[in-house]
Amino acid sequence: MLSFLREGSRHRPGGGWAVLIKAGSVAAALYVLWIGALAQMFGNAALFLSRELPFLQGPLTAFATWARAFTAYFHLDISIFIAITFPIAFLTTSARPDRKKLAWTDVLLAAASLAVALYYIVYNDRFLHWSRGFSQPNAADLIAGFALLALVIELCRRSVGWGLTTLVVLLLGLTVFGTWLPGALHHDNFGVPYFIEMMTVMENGVFGAPLEVAATYAFLFVLFGSFYEKAGGGQLFFDLASAVTGRMRGGAAKACVTASGLYGSISGSPTADVATTGPLTIPIMKKMGVPAARAGAIEATASSGGAMLPPVMGAVAFIMSDITNIPYASIAWASLIPALLYYYSIYLLVHNEAVRHAEPRLPEEQIVPLKRALASGWRHLLPLGALIGLLIAGYTPVYVAAGATAAVIVLSWFHRPTAIGPRRFVECCTDTITQLVPLVGAVAAAGVVIGAIEISALAGKFTLMINMLSGGLLVPTLLLSAVFLVLLGMGMPTPAVYIMGAALLAPVLRGAFHLPEMQVHLFMLYFACLSAVTPPVAVANFAAGAIAGVNPMALGPYAVKLAIGGFILPFYFLFNPGLNMQGSPLYIIECIVFAIGMCTFASFAMQGFLGLRSIAWPLRVLLFACAVATISPRFDITLAATLLGIATLGFVYLRGRPAQVDVSAG
Repeated sequence: MLSFLREGSRHRPGGGWAVLIKAGSVAAALYVLWIGALAQMFGNAALFLSRELPFLQGPLTAFATWARAFTAYFHLDISIFIAITFPIAFLTTSARPDRKKLAWTDVLLAAASLAVALYYIVYNDRFLHWSRGFSQPNAADLIAGFALLALVIELCRRSVGWGLTTLVVLLLGLTVFGTWLPGALHHDNFGVPYFIEMMTVMENGVFGAPLEVAATYAFLFVLFGSFYEKAGGGQLFFDLASAVTGRMRGGAAKACVTASGLYGSISGSPTADVATTGPLTIPIMKKMGVPAARAGAIEATASSGGAMLPPVMGAVAFIMSDITNIPYASIAWASLIPALLYYYSIYLLVHNEAVRHAEPRLPEEQIVPLKRALASGWRHLLPLGALIGLLIAGYTPVYVAAGATAAVIVLSWFHRPTAIGPRRFVECCTDTITQLVPLVGAVAAAGVVIGAIEISALAGKFTLMINMLSGGLLVPTLLLSAVFLVLLGMGMPTPAVYIMGAALLAPVLRGAFHLPEMQVHLFMLYFACLSAVTPPVAVANFAAGAIAGVNPMALGPYAVKLAIGGFILPFYFLFNPGLNMQGSPLYIIECIVFAIGMCTFASFAMQGFLGLRSIAWPLRVLLFACAVATISPRFDITLAATLLGIATLGFVYLRGRPAQVDVSAG
């Protein structure tokens, strides 16, 4: 069953196909850089020079107008992106998990996707000036539209699997046949032209915000991550992690958490993070005596927090910015403390486990001294500094990504072994497209989902259903929303989970309960991320299990236990926005202190022991009750719960002698 639900096999064809894929990858990178940042940069520079050089004012002004206007062609940008990425995706992702070679069907679908994209490019002006209600699709538009929908569904199936694909097909079925359905699912009849218009012409369908974000923000930051890793930045993260935590008890596991968190904050993708840092960290943990299942779970859980942790947070944060119109810098600032507390809870459990099993420190030969790590890799900190500085200065994310990428490339030239020349430039572009294949398939399908929800008015019906199940009460609604996001995320990329949550759940939480917009969308972002480690279909667990050499299903229980902080933090900051840096300094400090207590109580309650001392079940229940009560926005309840939790842990620590445990136990 799990094999059936899996996506196709990813491979890289050789020969002429490899040359074509590399050329397309470079073309995509240069085009997105041009559209995203360089066109506006050059346009602004030309306007400045036109004022300083009056004799060139005419040509410079004309160039500036063309360059800046070029970025306004919404459909053209996405159509060109589809023309490059869809064919590469079909050529590099097989139809079945057990097939590793290029087939004639792959070539046919790649050619079809190129032809459809070229149709939208050629007729871009007509679609740009499309007037809803007056313009009507012709026969060619209908053929191209149905072909595009079929290609999106097949690409989603190949790149993501049947989880999201089944949801897309069901929603399309509901949209098409809803006029014959009874009750709340019924909607008015509509014609085929209207269906194709909404799905493939208007901005609520395939050519919507999800694919636009993938074609700009996501592409640029994944490109930055590829260049950063190729220039040696990933090794710096591991060196710093081992230098800081290697000499602590359980140093291998703590170094894994640190390195995965640092790299994940740049990549934002749980599977990409596991694939990059896992081959380094998991074997070391196993060598130091950590059981394989636990080593894989630690890697998966630490990697899944990358999309929560600034400065980049992956594609999902930019999609959130686009949907809510909240500046990305504000989202990153609000996310900082909750993300650090998520990793605090992981550290706490990893340390507690290390104490319990007497796990050793990292061997000295595997620890790079901090001074040496900084001396050899300090230049890799500069692009991160440039990225954060540009964000704080108020530049748009595309400018930030382009500037940080340029900084990586230029700084790499000062260290010959990792200098990015033409060959490495091509490799980075190709790696970027390879990493984007699942995201492109998922966000294109998410656009179809949004279009189906718009046509069938499902958002309002979903609101009524949630209200009926929850009785119109806030806490049950939040619990149902969390469960819905986790179930939705089984086998799906984080951005796709968030997009559908934003379409279906945000109207409920914002409209019915008037919860703050920032906290509502961060709530959905957190559960979208945590679905990557929640059984039975958890993409991060599958990647980590393959590296650790164990059944991915064995990782689930321990991964969920490690991620307990992430499961309760969204409820906390919904009622206590001080954790998102909102409010007076005193209120912010108060929220941080109580949130630390909440994460501590919940972590020990889930793990069941404090060092070598076991915690009896009644006390574990009491600790978890204290953690839940801490969520309350009332100061007196929160204070009482925190004091009771501290007293409970004190009682556990002071009672009796430590119990002996089997050091080899997992």
